[in-house]
Amino acid sequence: MSLDEELRTTLGLEAELHTVPPPDVVRLIQGGRARRRRRTLVRAAVAVAATVAVGAATLGYVTLDPRAGGEVVSPPSPTPRPDLETYSDDGRATLEPGTYRMLAGLRPDGTPVDVDVTVDGPNWKHGDYPLLSDGSGSAHAGFGIYQAFSLASGDGCVTGPTVAASSPTPTALAAQLAGLPRSTVLSPPRPAQVLGRGAVHLRLRIRVACPSYYRVANTAGGNRGITYAPNGLPDDVVIDFWVLRAGGVVLVVDEWHDFDAPADLRERAQEARESIRFVADG
Repeated sequence: MSLDEELRTTLGLEAELHTVPPPDVVRLIQGGRARRRRRTLVRAAVAVAATVAVGAATLGYVTLDPRAGGEVVSPPSPTPRPDLETYSDDGRATLEPGTYRMLAGLRPDGTPVDVDVTVDGPNWKHGDYPLLSDGSGSAHAGFGIYQAFSLASGDGCVTGPTVAASSPTPTALAAQLAGLPRSTVLSPPRPAQVLGRGAVHLRLRIRVACPSYYRVANTAGGNRGITYAPNGLPDDVVIDFWVLRAGGVVLVVDEWHDFDAPADLRERAQEARESIRFVADG
């Protein structure tokens, strides 16, 4: 079956996706749901990967090496910072220009699917995933790559319920993403290319105002939140999703921006998203 045929079939069965039995992911994400918004985007250390394999009491990665694995950083970065727990006044760590390693997902045996990403220029911070703002902090954009274990339900806020992610195929998960709470489909799921691989792309506009924040998904790296607009400012977000299979798992690549974010901010987020590279056999 071609990707177009598979996509049409999946979209026709979208209503059935909510009845998919939830995957057994307690072993993988125990402790992740209680983590705060400042989710870590660091490389899974060997000790952490081993812990995941035997029961995963936590996925709380707490270090970040901007030159992980001895790779050449472009542009040059400062001396690697071993500890990301030095937070700015707003509770988010500054990301200096450089190349960072992120956990994208977990294979069935618990081994990580890692990627390297590069950010350049000022005003990058580490929120749930890399976060970019303008100089005033009134406009935001960002990107991420993750394995979704469950998706937002109810009103979409982090305090609300979730529904198990349908991840047998990229088309099934893309169809489910198209139904996220308080979203309007700007571009329906259709075949596309991302990171040199076949994928399914869709674009949504989401009203993300929440008492805390709007959670797109629970992921292998924690909650994927996209609420950053200060109170009183427009809170709609435009988000692109690409769903693909890599490293033996179905992954989501996203890129989002406040709907009124300036073009240069959107372009910088796009460039950073396009820098994603799978590590080893990812």
